[in-house]
Amino acid sequence: MNITRITREFNGFMWIYRPSSSRMTSTHSAAASIHRFFRCEVLRKARLGKRLAMFAALPFTPFVIAALATVFTSINGRAIKKLTGKRIVRQFCEQIGIAARFAILPPWYYIFGLHDNTKRQQAGEYLNRFEMKGGSGLYHYLRDYNGGLSLPAERSTSSIRNKCSFMARCHACGVAAAPVFVIVSKGRITPIEWRETGLPETSLFVKPIKGQGGKHTMCWEYLGAGQFRGNAGKIVSGSQLLDLLRQASQCRDYLVQPRLINHHDIDDLANGTLSTVRVMSCRNEQDTFEVTDAVFRMTRKSGVIVDNFHAGGIAANVDIQTGELGRAGDGAWGMVRGGWYERHPETNAPILHRKLPCWPELINFVQNAHTCLFSDQVVIGWDVAILENGPCMIEANKAPDLDIIQRIKGRPLGNERLGMLLAFNLKRTVERKYASYAQASGHS
Repeated sequence: MNITRITREFNGFMWIYRPSSSRMTSTHSAAASIHRFFRCEVLRKARLGKRLAMFAALPFTPFVIAALATVFTSINGRAIKKLTGKRIVRQFCEQIGIAARFAILPPWYYIFGLHDNTKRQQAGEYLNRFEMKGGSGLYHYLRDYNGGLSLPAERSTSSIRNKCSFMARCHACGVAAAPVFVIVSKGRITPIEWRETGLPETSLFVKPIKGQGGKHTMCWEYLGAGQFRGNAGKIVSGSQLLDLLRQASQCRDYLVQPRLINHHDIDDLANGTLSTVRVMSCRNEQDTFEVTDAVFRMTRKSGVIVDNFHAGGIAANVDIQTGELGRAGDGAWGMVRGGWYERHPETNAPILHRKLPCWPELINFVQNAHTCLFSDQVVIGWDVAILENGPCMIEANKAPDLDIIQRIKGRPLGNERLGMLLAFNLKRTVERKYASYAQASGHS
């Protein structure tokens, strides 16, 4: 079992056995409600074998925490000491402390910047990755019970997971999205929006139909005269490119799309790659959908073809009301790199206080998309590009990672608007779920 797997297993498991009062100053806050619900629901759903395994692992917990703290302190300790003056031994001890009190393991001590004393006082308000994601996570629970509302006959989850279905759903509902020229699967080319022979003579972006994190994506720049140059520098003809795609599709299915171009106002921040805004929207108390948070993602280095935060990119918080950017930061698995940027580290373009174009339109665009496309989903993380003609939908995420938002905002989400809406939907789900049980029991 590698260190990533160990961290994930113990992180989720530790939440189950930490009493709510040890994590929160106020047990009536939204964050406390979310933590408490996760703990109760996971214990309720866990089978006997899983419970026994959890209890068997308990004696090893201190050793695992100490080992993880040693590893991540060795990676980050000197950089943090240089930045803040905090001694390495103290960093190590603080990691042990927040793991014991708040079930936050050492990687997130650095991801969330909990070496900062002010931030560490709010440690219990962070929404943990493994509370939210995975088969036992709260996203899954909310999808299963639709936030306490009745489930539609046809669920939309498969249309989020499959990028081809997602694009088709967008087009059918009139939501602007990147066109799909062809699908390549098991060596077979299936036309979607391109009916001519060969490939279109334009720059192309190729990505797996099912995939995450920008893995296995390809960019092919059209050079003219039927020639394409790949992101690795290889130059091929259109027919050669088709052969390469057929060969690659033996392992996974691909979409072939046009390479989209950023709005000219953000071109100097994009660094040659399509930049996207990760936007969170959630069902609110009026049963409409509300945008709560957003971050603008950029590639740090030219030549990288995706802006993914965990692929070495950087991101800046976006003020929901104004579209104004904060400082940009990096971060993946708690590895401290270049810190925070008021200007792009390679292009030197200003980031701080920069306003994104088309911002009011983007907010309306996302709220409308949630209503039209996936009204049975309580919460979605959207990836939206800003093009010359306005917002364009790239992807939707049914279990969006909150690490990026909490790290870049520099504060936890548990008691902010998103946390409040999650707590509201969870509470309503429980109330209606058990009311239906009681009603069914009364009739039996």
